[in-house]
Amino acid sequence: MQNYLSILIPEELQQFSKVADIIDGTEPVKNNFGVQTIIDKDGNITGTEHYSASGELIKKVYYKGSSVSTIEHYRNSMLYSQEKYDTGKIIQKTLYNSEGNEVNVIKYKYNRENQIVFIQKQANNTVYSVEYGYDELKRVNSRNINAGSKTISKQLYRYDILDRIVEYKDDNQSITVHKVNPNNELISYTIRDVIGNKIEVNNRFICSEYIGTEISVNGHKTSVKDKMYINNVVLKKPYTNEDDLDFALSEQVNVPKINHDSITTTNRNNDINTDKITDILISNKKENINNTPFSADKIKFIKF
Repeated sequence: MQNYLSILIPEELQQFSKVADIIDGTEPVKNNFGVQTIIDKDGNITGTEHYSASGELIKKVYYKGSSVSTIEHYRNSMLYSQEKYDTGKIIQKTLYNSEGNEVNVIKYKYNRENQIVFIQKQANNTVYSVEYGYDELKRVNSRNINAGSKTISKQLYRYDILDRIVEYKDDNQSITVHKVNPNNELISYTIRDVIGNKIEVNNRFICSEYIGTEISVNGHKTSVKDKMYINNVVLKKPYTNEDDLDFALSEQVNVPKINHDSITTTNRNNDINTDKITDILISNKKENINNTPFSADKIKFIKF
């Protein structure tokens, strides 16, 4: 029969106490707190274990020399991801399910400037990858998206002296920015899509107050008073991480287009209903924002 003294600790002092369990009258088993060392069979320190304030294992960090070689992340004492590093750069990330089985592997490659030039991951039983090129100022100036060995999108970027994108080209469209305000909001730009549509957008301001947008589609003009057109096209450099690959892939599905059953865009001899085009652009923009395929805190390109 176990004999031990039970002491009720005042509530205001409980945060300073540690819990010990007595098992079969043997010595108490202490919960882990903070950082603990990992020691191999030869007595060498090979890494550290990190615990929450409640004693739950959060991660394990392994070292090779003075550099991190592997980081394992845990949730509810289960391994859910493992990151492998080489000279301080992540080269592989593996994700696991609740049963501990491998569900995805993300791989990275770098150039001599330690910039990411290649990311690969699997989605829907297809291996996707993205390749990056850089200009002399180390800015991304090209991005190729691949499905297996097939390139599904080629994109080019050009910047101004303030490091803003002033031209973006891909297989479907070319966007040329003519004017940007100090808040990096697009004032005027031109879009040319794959079927030859030319869309010119000019956002109008008076004393920094938005008053409307003029839109020209293949020479047919209209105007709207909708502030969404200030950033109707969002041009931002790629993130060069796995989230950017997700974004790039999201551009391949649910892409709104100008051509619609109720308007004509392929026959230049027919009249084009620019009011209907405007309605479609607005509805597509709203739907695209509300149904972002990945997390909403990431910026994506809006295509027409």
